Amino acid sequence: MNKPLFPTWAIVLLSILAALLLAVAVSIAYLVHNPSVASIPGRLVKKYIDQKVDTIGHAIYLHVLQDPDKDKDGLTDIAEKEIYKTDPTKFDSNGAGVGDGEYVYDVYKKAFDTSDESLLTPYRKNIDSYKKFSSRSTSTNEFLGTGSLDDAFTYRSLQTYNLYVGMPDDLVQTVKKALDSRLKKGDYQGSLELLESALSKDPNSAILKYHLGLTYHGMKQYDQALSIYKSIENDPTVKSPLLYSDIASAELALGNDDAFFRYLDLSIKDFPEDLNQYLTLASYYLDKNQLDKSEEILNAGLKIEPRYASFYNALALIASRRNDTKAEFDLYKKALSFDFRYAPGHLNLSILYDQKYDDRKAAMTEAQISMELERNARHISRVIDLYNEIGQYAKSKALEAELLKMPDVDARSYNDLGLMYMDREDYKQAETYLRKSIALEPRLSNAYNNLGIVLSNTGRNDESAVNYKKAIEINPNYANAYNNLGAYYMDAGRYAEAQAALEKAIQLDPYTYRQYQNLGAVYRLLRDREQMIFYYRKAVELGSKDPAILDYLKTLNR
Repeated sequence: MNKPLFPTWAIVLLSILAALLLAVAVSIAYLVHNPSVASIPGRLVKKYIDQKVDTIGHAIYLHVLQDPDKDKDGLTDIAEKEIYKTDPTKFDSNGAGVGDGEYVYDVYKKAFDTSDESLLTPYRKNIDSYKKFSSRSTSTNEFLGTGSLDDAFTYRSLQTYNLYVGMPDDLVQTVKKALDSRLKKGDYQGSLELLESALSKDPNSAILKYHLGLTYHGMKQYDQALSIYKSIENDPTVKSPLLYSDIASAELALGNDDAFFRYLDLSIKDFPEDLNQYLTLASYYLDKNQLDKSEEILNAGLKIEPRYASFYNALALIASRRNDTKAEFDLYKKALSFDFRYAPGHLNLSILYDQKYDDRKAAMTEAQISMELERNARHISRVIDLYNEIGQYAKSKALEAELLKMPDVDARSYNDLGLMYMDREDYKQAETYLRKSIALEPRLSNAYNNLGIVLSNTGRNDESAVNYKKAIEINPNYANAYNNLGAYYMDAGRYAEAQAALEKAIQLDPYTYRQYQNLGAVYRLLRDREQMIFYYRKAVELGSKDPAILDYLKTLNR
């Protein structure tokens, strides 16, 4: 009997190999024609990585934030699908002519305009259910569910250069305990002891040194903090916009303005995608009233990220300093067109409606939206102020009680409370709140101006002038402070100084009647009839309803 050319086991093996080769060939051909399927292994790896790293931070960093309608309205993919549940086919700015962000904005405005908050029930319900879902998921998803697009950019700035990726767990726990000690408990000494103990075991750890520097920084021991920061400045483990920002902050606290500029400029050059640095530098220039320089920095930031609402908000504040009300209004609106959920934009728009357009209904609507989006001290205090202006004292009192229990009552919130009591002519309480405001933020020009008004109403005129001048020192373009200072000089019989101050107020803000009215009164005291009539007429044209002036012009048939 002849033996087969190949043994049976060899034939079986060759058959299996042939089948495998055929399968590979077919698979390759299939994947060539179906590249999306070929990327599945890569997608699995990416999914694993995304679970370990801040997905939203890197998504925005890479400019791939989902926007299903492609309408750039500020509502992220998750916000549209899971929270607001808008219909992209119905509310598509490229199709039906209205973006879902605009649609949701209109719903909120209608709810507060008509006092029918039941219109918001589905949105509140969706947000609550999403919060419950996100609490069971990652902190990133929780962030996505509750923040605005603007918050996402801030989150990116903090997390894109993640200092803690790959750090051993024991080190993470040490840093966490140190953070908890100083930030939650205010125990800086405890934080120092923890970090120094850890450094004795790991003296080369840049991250431990960085947190040691942060602890000294929080204790206002800036020289010590700066020494530590500089020792790790070039260590790749911690080299980041966060470290540059901390160095700049410490340098500024020590009065080293040149070093402050140098490090922020270096941060922008080394990490151009980090958006916070543009705002920090622009805010510094704004505080120094170098408006062109502040604007230049913000426009440079917009080239990196044209959707960032905070940049438009900051540009609006510059327009406000220039008394360009139209530009200010348009910029707030632009911020909200990119990000409906940007609460500070609604707040500032509320103030503009109230102070420049005398439209309290629109002001209240925007204030209520800001409070709905972020129920914090600043937004609550704004609503309190407006309730007070329209005489709804019970509502303002209830919110005031809620506000004073909050841990984040800031200078502007106290300023708003001071305004409320000033309007009620409770000058004692107004003064208490305004002085708290100034103590918290010594460069808040509004608080000084308002305190000046309170002091004037309680007969302390010379003190009031000191506060008006302080407000002007902080903000040289503060028209209302010049107007109030002019009124002080007029009452003191110092007419030349009154004229100069009121003319400056008119130059800065030619659209408000009060300074024209006061300047007319100065000319009346100087018995310059023609100038008096000119300024009184201008005041009336701009909205003055002072009966004495109206009767006087009527008598003169002017």
